[in-house]
Parts: sequence; structure tokens; C-alpha cells
Amino acid sequence: MLLTRVADAVMIVHLGRDQLALAVGQGFYLYEPVPADPGYFRVVENWDGQWYRTIAEDGYPGTLPRVDGEVQQNPWAFFPAFPLLVRVLMVLTQLPFGVVAALLSVVCSTVGLVLFHRLVARSGGTFVALVATTALSVSPAASILQTAYSEALGLLLVVLALDAIARRRYGRLTVVALVLSLARPIVPALVPVLAVHAFVRWRSEEGLSRAELRRIVGAGLVTGLSFALWPLVTALVTGEADAYYLTQQAWILTEETGWPSWAYQLVGGHGGSAAVEVAVIVLLVLAITLQPAARLWGLEVRAWVLSYGAYLLVATRPTPSIERYAVLFLALWWPFPSLGRSWPRVARLAVLLAVAAVGLGLQYEWLREHFVLTPERLAYP
Repeated sequence: MLLTRVADAVMIVHLGRDQLALAVGQGFYLYEPVPADPGYFRVVENWDGQWYRTIAEDGYPGTLPRVDGEVQQNPWAFFPAFPLLVRVLMVLTQLPFGVVAALLSVVCSTVGLVLFHRLVARSGGTFVALVATTALSVSPAASILQTAYSEALGLLLVVLALDAIARRRYGRLTVVALVLSLARPIVPALVPVLAVHAFVRWRSEEGLSRAELRRIVGAGLVTGLSFALWPLVTALVTGEADAYYLTQQAWILTEETGWPSWAYQLVGGHGGSAAVEVAVIVLLVLAITLQPAARLWGLEVRAWVLSYGAYLLVATRPTPSIERYAVLFLALWWPFPSLGRSWPRVARLAVLLAVAAVGLGLQYEWLREHFVLTPERLAYP
């Protein structure tokens, strides 16, 4: 896992040599001008990293910025857990934002991947867990796990939540869910996982006591309601009840009504061919997750893949960001859970090396196409 991050760092440095000089007002947000070939710790600040730097350095604005009455893109769209942790570490270490943000992401993602390996190994064994963890670590957009983005912290918190559910630590789940609600807007996807967990326990020979049922229901309520925590904070600070909604709307650059989600595209909002593509992806995710071999992932991981997929379908829009959101599909990145389990050691090693090689190649293309800013490629991640 750390070797993957080292390989990603080498690719970021190599591709970063072609990054152009960036000036404020160039068409996307910058905290300050960036020179050409800025080096690793400035490249990792690209795109949303600039917003996170603004929050870490200057905090959130007291009011929503407007032009001609329209709310503009602003820091309230970005959840506070990651940038505020970076801020604390910057004060303690006196290191600059890029260094602290990158190191924090590496630590969070490494711990998250280790815990994910342990979680899958409990049901699938060491080899299944190792391949699944390797595939996750080298998934196409997994380079984001060492940049100034909140995905690494999100990965750690999601795995901690799933582990808490699997271990029946429902009090711990509520704490993790509250933190996750301030890190990434994905906490609702945990509620169906907890519901599936409760249903399976209820149907088992062991059964489910009333006391445990109350704890599960309580944890589910706290987890679900925690999604409103950040919009509530945004409203209280800015004095506008719909401040978070207005801020999110500032990122929608089309004239379409409603929320142009992937689900909207699926039902024909963007044309037949696009709807077919989304439908194929949905069916593929279902086929992989519902195959008998997927039981090797463990109940909670399997339920998360389905729940998170449904959440992305309804709650996110068709943008290139879907590639980095998909990192949190976790085990889905290794769709052949039972492959190689009984093979000789050399053959299993070959599987691991093949997964790593293909993944690193895809990561290079993702970094080149979406993350490093060159004159030819300015497609945001």
C-alpha cells in the first residue's frame, strides 16, 4: 500500500514537470498563483485542494458571496473535518499546507487500507483481502488518496464505520458517523448497511434482543440525521437557512431544472445513449455484488457497495468527479473475489502483480488526464 503511494508520488512529480504556470482568475479557483513545474507538494494542491487550502488558511466566510444576487462558488461547499485537521497540524508543525495535507492523506489512507484488509480477511481470508486491498489502492483515481482532498479521510471513516457495524459496536458507529458527516457528504449510505446488518441478525439463530434493537435504531437515527449537521452549521453561521443548498447550486452550470443526477440521466434526461451507458454500469455493479463469491467480502462491505452505488446514482451529477467518488466502492475494484484462492503461491503472486500493474497504468492516465494541469488537459477531477 505504501509502495503504491510511492509509485503515485513518482508519477505526480514526473507529470508535474509539464504543469503550466497558473494565475488567479484563469477560469478556476486558485488561492494564489502557481508557478510552472511547481513540485510535488504544490501539484497535490490542485483543483479542490485550493478550496481546502483557503479553509485551512483563512476559514469560512461569514456571508455567502454574491454577484448580481447570485450565490457564487465558495468554501461552504467543502466539509470542514479535513481542512481543520490540516490547520491544527500546520500550527503544531509549522509546515506549509501542501506538505501537511499530503502527509495527512497518506496516513489516513494507509490506516484505512490496513483496516479494510482486516475487515475483508475476517470473512474471505488473507488472499482475498490482499487482492481486494491492492485493487482498491491502485484503482484509477486512488492517487487522490495522497493529495489535498478529503477522500483519504473519508476512506478511513467509512471503513471504521463498517468495522463498527460488523463488530456490533453501535455506539462507536454513531461517533464515526458524526465525524464522517463533517468530512464527506456520504453518511446516508451507511443507514441501509446498518438495516441489512440488523435484518440478518434478526433472522439468524442468535436473534436480536430488544436492547440491541434499540441501540441499532438509535445508531441508525443518529447516523441518518447527522447528514443535516453541516447544512445546519452553514445556516447558523451565514444566517441563511438554505445557504448550503444555494452554495451547491452554484456548481451547477446548466439551465436544467431539478437535480441533474445520474438517476436523472438514466431515465432519459440526457438522451438515450447516455441512459444506456448508465444502465449498463448499474447492472454490472449489481452483477458483481450479488454474485455468490461476493460473500467473501463480508456482509457489511457487500451492503456498502450496493448502498453507496445507489447513493451516487441519486445524489451526484454526471461530472468527471465520479471517478474519484468511485474509489470508495472499496471491494468492488476486485470483481473476482474467489479467483486464485486455491492456486499455488506463484500464481497468486502473479495475480497480485497483474492487478497492481494494470491499476498503476490506469492511475497514470487519470493523473495525466484529470489532475495535472497542462495546456492540453484542464479536465477537473
